[in-house]
Amino acid sequence: MKRKRGGVVFVLHLHLPLLLASAVRDERLLLRRLLSVSLSLSLEMETETETETEHISCLLAVLPLLLRSRCPAVAALAARLVGAASLASLRLNHAIAADAAILTALLNSMRPSFLSALLDLSVSSFARHRLRHHHHALPHLLFLLSQHPKPSSSLLRLILLLINTSTTHFFATHNLSPHLLQNALPLLSKFHNPSSLSYIQTLFHDLSQTIFWISAALPLPHPQFTSHQLSSYIFGTKQSDFQHFLLAFWEKSPLLIKKGSNSNKCSHQINSLLTSSFNSPTHTIIDSILQNSLTCPATVSDDLDLNQVFNEIKGTLGSSLIYNQDIRILKTNSQSHCKEQHFPFIDKWKKAFQNGYSIALKGMQFRSDQIAPFSLAFSELFGLPSIGVNLYLSPSGAQGLARHYDDHCVFVWQIRGCKCWKILKDPKPVMPRLYESIDNTFASQTSGEIEIILQEGDILYIPRGYFHEARTVINSTSPSLHLTFAIEVERPFEWEGFVHVALHCWSRKLNQKSDNSYLLSNSEFPNITHTLLLHISIKLIGDQSPAFRKLCMVASNFKMDNQKSNFDHLINIINEESNFIVAFNWIKLVVEKREEESILCMRWLRNLYDDIYYDNLLETLEKYVVVACNGKSEEALADFVQFKSWFCKDVVYEDACASFLSLLKKYRESRRQYMKGMLSLHRKY
Repeated sequence: MKRKRGGVVFVLHLHLPLLLASAVRDERLLLRRLLSVSLSLSLEMETETETETEHISCLLAVLPLLLRSRCPAVAALAARLVGAASLASLRLNHAIAADAAILTALLNSMRPSFLSALLDLSVSSFARHRLRHHHHALPHLLFLLSQHPKPSSSLLRLILLLINTSTTHFFATHNLSPHLLQNALPLLSKFHNPSSLSYIQTLFHDLSQTIFWISAALPLPHPQFTSHQLSSYIFGTKQSDFQHFLLAFWEKSPLLIKKGSNSNKCSHQINSLLTSSFNSPTHTIIDSILQNSLTCPATVSDDLDLNQVFNEIKGTLGSSLIYNQDIRILKTNSQSHCKEQHFPFIDKWKKAFQNGYSIALKGMQFRSDQIAPFSLAFSELFGLPSIGVNLYLSPSGAQGLARHYDDHCVFVWQIRGCKCWKILKDPKPVMPRLYESIDNTFASQTSGEIEIILQEGDILYIPRGYFHEARTVINSTSPSLHLTFAIEVERPFEWEGFVHVALHCWSRKLNQKSDNSYLLSNSEFPNITHTLLLHISIKLIGDQSPAFRKLCMVASNFKMDNQKSNFDHLINIINEESNFIVAFNWIKLVVEKREEESILCMRWLRNLYDDIYYDNLLETLEKYVVVACNGKSEEALADFVQFKSWFCKDVVYEDACASFLSLLKKYRESRRQYMKGMLSLHRKY
């Protein structure tokens, strides 16, 4: 016979005193019967009235006592009641989650029914928040995991759910110590392989996310060597040796650095750290790397919030290598310098290798604990957020990539075998920028080419814009294996970027001034109008001037004497060449045609400004420049000239340096969080 809703209320109303009396007197049989009826009632309820919710809430008041019952059957029924109530109503779910006594009682047991109840409770974000902020929930759950080599599905799912729905802020501000997180990684990683328990296979991506998330929150291990020691190994032991390289070769001409030319104890240590990863036979090395490599999803370079980055990539974390994104298998025939043949079957790489194909594996800084410190040291040496590392393996007499130039400088480090490099003497007329379209139309060869043989341990520097190609020495008995360290100069870290930072610092001080020292003649135009116009002017000058494209070394570990004079020179160029009409017309054209791609290179400015204006730069340009200056171009021109003059006269180099270093710190933190997460996914504990 179907129960009426009033009957449910009546039965629940009677149950509360009976449950309480039975629990106190330890009447287990009566408790079990009452809990069974309560459970069946709660399961029948699709929705509940406010009165019924109140009575069920009263029933929940005795749950901590029931959950701690010495009778396993009573405790299990109470846990089932918690789970059923949690799923029956969001209000009940929140009421249970808000009760610290219920949470504590549930967490103090490893019983499957208790873990299932916690998992049912965790369907709501509020309950997950409460569990994460409970003083010992995650530590206790991780301890339970460490005590059971074959944990239950509920325990593992609960841990993954709580961690994967958290944020980096949570790890930084709550009671999860680095020691606890570090100890949890091996426990989770032992399940992160195809031979794990069958039910874990369905959790593989969730496990990947958890391992990534925990690792990103941990500090980097102490480096085994510094950027100064790396510089000593490559360029020489004196600080002037690196400065000589920067003045004579950097972004100017190629340089061969022979093995052993700067030999000392530290040099041998650095070289052995790198080559120790490649002591096995070449085929074994590559086979091991490919078998244990996962995809490293690409991220937007100016997204600095790891929570946002994580949401973008979490669907592919733990996935297999993706052709072109992570790896290429290719060859170039000797008769044709420009045509590459690809072999997109990663699992058949050995067959391709035997037929003259080369293996090009990207992102080695995310895959190897031995290579990552070199990436970090290079980034600190050149004052950049990160450095990419690629691995290339070529059989004897083979050429992988066709002749090309790069939009970044590279250091080629020969690990195994020998390789012949040919570099055209004439670079591209205009130094290419990162992410600009590549035009591999061959440069004139009338000036000839440089031919360099790289042997094991040698390092070759190739500036961006120089055409080059490489082929394994034909008479060599072993394949060639080398690493390339890509010194990628993103827009914020060019000299143009530094000038944008300087304008940001100056305009912020301008907005904070209470006096009339900077009072424009036409008050109709807000400061943001002229700030935007000047930012666009700087961008347009940078598109034409090579000086603005160069790497800004202000943040390098090696202090350069000419940085202030470089800055002053660029400010003079801005003062002389920035033009209101050119900038305004360019903005009008971009706004009219909705050409967002034209201003994508300036998206990073949102990481400087705290306001919302730079989140949607196209709309801001339309509102504060095109509309504001419409029909008032003469007045706007006069104000812009005055605004620009004030900036060029009063901008402070030291203020810009401080803000630039702060920006670099944000970029590095984001990039290193990603690196730590990916390294952990590739690490064998």
